Amino acid sequence: MYSNDDSLSDHRSSPNMKIYWEDESVRDVNNNKNGKECSLIFSSSLTSLENVSMAIRSSVEQSLAKSSLHTVEEISIYDVRTPWKRNVLLAALAMIAFLLPFCDTIYLPVLNDVVRDLKTSNTLVALSVSIYLFMTLTIFVVASIVCIFAYNIAVLIVFRAIEGGAVSATLVVGQSLVADIYPEEKRGLAVAFFYVPFNIGPVIGPLIGGPLSQAFGWHSTFIFLSIFSFCVLLIMLIVVPETHQYFVKEHFHKANPTKHIVDAQPNELMPFRKPWQPLTYLTDSTIIPHIAVMTTTLATLYSSLTLFSTYLSAVSYSYSETIIGLLFVPGGVAMFTSSILSGWLSDKASKHYGHERCPEGRLVPAIALSILHPIGLIIYGWTFHYKLNLTGPLIGFILICIGQAVLEPSISSYLTAKKQSEAGAVSAANNFVNCCAAGILVAVAIPLENAMQTGPYFSLLCGINVVSIMLAGIPVYKHIRQSKLVIEKLNGSTINQKTDSPSFQSIAKF
Repeated sequence: MYSNDDSLSDHRSSPNMKIYWEDESVRDVNNNKNGKECSLIFSSSLTSLENVSMAIRSSVEQSLAKSSLHTVEEISIYDVRTPWKRNVLLAALAMIAFLLPFCDTIYLPVLNDVVRDLKTSNTLVALSVSIYLFMTLTIFVVASIVCIFAYNIAVLIVFRAIEGGAVSATLVVGQSLVADIYPEEKRGLAVAFFYVPFNIGPVIGPLIGGPLSQAFGWHSTFIFLSIFSFCVLLIMLIVVPETHQYFVKEHFHKANPTKHIVDAQPNELMPFRKPWQPLTYLTDSTIIPHIAVMTTTLATLYSSLTLFSTYLSAVSYSYSETIIGLLFVPGGVAMFTSSILSGWLSDKASKHYGHERCPEGRLVPAIALSILHPIGLIIYGWTFHYKLNLTGPLIGFILICIGQAVLEPSISSYLTAKKQSEAGAVSAANNFVNCCAAGILVAVAIPLENAMQTGPYFSLLCGINVVSIMLAGIPVYKHIRQSKLVIEKLNGSTINQKTDSPSFQSIAKF
């Protein structure tokens, strides 16, 4: 029966609790916390309301504590590591990116010495630069040691190819790791910092290689590379863990059963793919224009870098190896600042246009600034053609560097965001085309430049880059335009829904 005790009536206003006297007990039969009915039975000895209240409160707290043990917290794959750990890992990865251009340019100031010592031609020595761009760290160390003791040009070319294959693979892996640990909205700046050492590598290489070669001969550059690459290998083994999002997710779930990662890509273990599978991305019309513009700018940059030391050591200028190394510095500073600025602008543009709505939006600043690259090629080529004051070629060289450096963070971020679960494969396709084109152009640069002369040769490179920039810019413009039209339609439908509502009709009639 219901209790008529006045002392209990004051507590019956609670919507979640009704107290009954039944068989000398007190029962709460309507505590619907979390949709579950809770029945609590107390001894009739609890005649005091205060005791009853305390017992109910204690029981409810225990129930809530037990239920909280089964609560699963959802988190992002990008929050598994603290920002500090991500940045340390990024710094380690950036050292890999540094090796590729650094190794390629460290002996550029002494190409003429290699020609003399190995009794060969400028074309074959340039091939030792380009072959490197066609082709992991352990192989790199061994190949560098062999290069130290190279006794003819054939041995040097073969083991430069092995070096290139080893360190180029690490560059692809580095880009994939950045995609694994940084979310899309922060990836542009992260990729920019990853590329900073890559961009200053062409400068640091000649800056170190010039004095080394002048003091100890060109073989000393490979001694330095062997020691440095071995140190990088040790750092990689100590610092860099597994970052593939599927494996990180599985390990994290085992260690943290009350937490669940909701956005790992891929969400399941991907099957083994054929080694040539990344090349299929070269048929994807949404990404090939952007790979193409990266390819043309990088190839013409390396062609300019290779010929830069050749021009400066010629009779018209006759600079020493040390001075030639120092003259690479302005271009390196330009690439450093341009890369950081481009990464920052890329993230801002991505936020402005919408990460998911229009991923191509992040490319706008980079494509706009890349026009400096062909302008620099014209200035660079024709000032060297007429053997003008060094100021002219340096201005052209700086513009070439800026125009290429602004593209790297934006395009790499775009490709890995668009193909998140296959970031390694799409990065491999991009780097494959970039390095092959750069290698081919550097290999033919000297004979082609000799046949066409300097000014016309760089005018041809300028025209190729203008076309590639336009082809990359057109789809970006179309996607932004389509995105705006979709937004306008959505806004229009929302307004129509509001005007068709009864409340709006009544207000209109009033």
